[in-house]
Amino acid sequence: MLVQRKTEGGFTLVEILICLLLGALLLAMIIGLYVSNVGTTNKSLVHSRLRTDLQALIGIIENDLRRAGYGGEAFMVGENSNKVFESINTIDQQCIIYAYNFDQASTATIDHFMGFRYSKNTQSIQFGRKVDKQVNNCFSSGYWVNLTDPNFLKVTEFSLNENYAVNAEMTIRSLHIGIQAEWVKDGGYRHQASTQIQTRSPESN
Repeated sequence: MLVQRKTEGGFTLVEILICLLLGALLLAMIIGLYVSNVGTTNKSLVHSRLRTDLQALIGIIENDLRRAGYGGEAFMVGENSNKVFESINTIDQQCIIYAYNFDQASTATIDHFMGFRYSKNTQSIQFGRKVDKQVNNCFSSGYWVNLTDPNFLKVTEFSLNENYAVNAEMTIRSLHIGIQAEWVKDGGYRHQASTQIQTRSPESN
């Protein structure tokens, strides 16, 4: 009597190779999507930090310049000490100086005179204390520190454009500020911000 043996089913070598190929393709697609998402997230983070840094910088400048001239004539700047702020905006120099009585002092001292300027050396915006009353001496006086991080962004433009409204008794001075910056590692990542600032303290005519 013949005994009939059962044959067990299985995968052929060709079927196994096809499965491995399909698995490798699926894995490659997943890795590609992951890398793409990481790159997109990194771009978003860079753009977000650029925007945040420039908006914070604009806020600092706005808050200080609106107070310019507070305290009276002793806190005015310029050659004749009659301006709430004075700026220079040339190809080589961009700077603004001002003063205000931030500590209710009885008289103005050198500590009250401050400024913002663009440094070509560090390609950053700097804040200065103990600056000269005349903006032409902005780059030869005072103690300056970076307000922007030169290791992350470089400022490519810092523009200052003064405006003023005059009547018989007083002058109200305002300033338009424009800042453009880009990521140090890739100039394709850039952002710009601007603002119009009007001082609260008028100048007597």
